[in-house]
Amino acid sequence: MVELLVVIGIIAVLISLLVPALSKARESAKTIQCASQLRQIGQAIYAYTSANNGLLPPYSGTHYFPDDAAGTADPNGPGWIMSLVPNTTSKPDSPLFHCPSFPVDDKSVNYFLEARWMDQQPSGPIHTMPITQIKLASQFILCGEASTPGWYVAPWGNNPDDAQDDIDKDDAAHPCLLFFGEEAGYNLHHAGNNILFADSHVQAFKKFDPQAITYNPTQLQNWSEVTGQ
Repeated sequence: MVELLVVIGIIAVLISLLVPALSKARESAKTIQCASQLRQIGQAIYAYTSANNGLLPPYSGTHYFPDDAAGTADPNGPGWIMSLVPNTTSKPDSPLFHCPSFPVDDKSVNYFLEARWMDQQPSGPIHTMPITQIKLASQFILCGEASTPGWYVAPWGNNPDDAQDDIDKDDAAHPCLLFFGEEAGYNLHHAGNNILFADSHVQAFKKFDPQAITYNPTQLQNWSEVTGQ
């Protein structure tokens, strides 16, 4: 009986050691999978620019899928995810646009297109720009994880205006990328939030780094610092 209890105790200790390690490995795998999805989106964006005179996919107004995915009621067009369908062969409800670490297992779009600088131009809001205007390619956000509950509906989100998920998330008027510790901020991974930069690399950040992240294609600026120029 004593030997049995000792064996059971050893097994319990081993399980207590293995469970956190397995949980950490699982979360790491989800972070890597999310980064891989962002790279695929990045490749689709570059393919889009090649076929559209160097212009980035346009951001648009609020859209739902499949109700108004074609954007017939929006003069700015169908939005960026639907514009990329020929390059991704994926619709907005595809796993490609859903982060595996998102707290709710649904088909919501968890990525946003960077649009703050374009929206703030004096000739604007303009809805696209040539990719050649990006001078800080390794620091300029091209796409990233929409990490604030205000962009989502219940049960995880708290957006009171929409009954459906917005498939055309962009940060032209409101920030999409906020980190834990910031007001309404959240980190989708233990490593932080994944960001796709214009030079095609993806990196996770636990907080905003003013030397590594910019919302302006030509100079280092945070979201609120970008104004009409």
